[in-house]
Amino acid sequence: MADWKARAPKLEYLARLPATASEIVQLDPGHLGLTSFQVRGRDSFVIRSMTDARSIRTTVPEADWIGYMIPITWKGDFILNGMSATRTTVFRLDGANEFDFVAEKRHAITVGIRRSVLSRTISGLIGRDFNLGVDTHRQQHVPESHRERLLRIFWKMLAWTSSNGSEATFGRLPRSVEVAAIEAIADWTIGADQLNSSETVNRKRELIIVRDSIRKIREADCSLFTVADLCQMAGVGKSRLHQAFSEIYGISPGTYLYRLRLTSIREKLLSKEAPPRSIKDVAIQHGFMSSGQFARAYRNMFGELPSQTLRARIK
Repeated sequence: MADWKARAPKLEYLARLPATASEIVQLDPGHLGLTSFQVRGRDSFVIRSMTDARSIRTTVPEADWIGYMIPITWKGDFILNGMSATRTTVFRLDGANEFDFVAEKRHAITVGIRRSVLSRTISGLIGRDFNLGVDTHRQQHVPESHRERLLRIFWKMLAWTSSNGSEATFGRLPRSVEVAAIEAIADWTIGADQLNSSETVNRKRELIIVRDSIRKIREADCSLFTVADLCQMAGVGKSRLHQAFSEIYGISPGTYLYRLRLTSIREKLLSKEAPPRSIKDVAIQHGFMSSGQFARAYRNMFGELPSQTLRARIK
């Protein structure tokens, strides 16, 4: 998993985002149904993304970016780094910290702006020097009218999406439109800070345990870790690890590892750049020694046999 972008063919839009790593792990059976619309400018981007099956998306952003995410619709819980969204939530993201979110039937819009550019724009609006220092991710509870105001700015940026009917569409933001959008978001940020309505995750120790575990998996480029391996790397016992994953992700660490293996196999079967030699080889590499057991697990998760996935890629 050293290069997540390179091994995620279905997530081609991630290659255009200012992130050093990003991945989606499907948690529940069904069709992932990933669709995205993205517009890029010189100093900003906006992305509208939708998924069907419950999944975890983990992102390691680049440090010089500040972002806002607005969850629009979802089923069940929408959880970002252990914080559960409500209908008045706006997540404020800081590129200095990785994050992940869990949701089913998710529809969300995220905007990112260079930290230096947003700081400079805010300085111009308030008439004094202002610097957006490194911060943690925050959940802001704002009045509905305030949330809708920010959302309207996002929609104006997304109007420049070039739709071509594919799963991932891209557009280029004209400079004049981008400057106006950044200024509007800077003004919104000033007002939101005055509301003083933000909070951070209150289960910081659990979040650290989970984040350390996921980071170790990524750095080792290995999806064959066991729960015992994660315990050793995080320096905690099984019950503590289970508690942390349950509170942050809503699943057990064993379930996460199992779903990660299945999702990784599917990504490899769909890869046009580095396809596996055979289904059996990739299954064994991910710890599935029985072909029959693997085929059943794969079909139960994705609704088709591994051979059908492979044929779809070849077509």
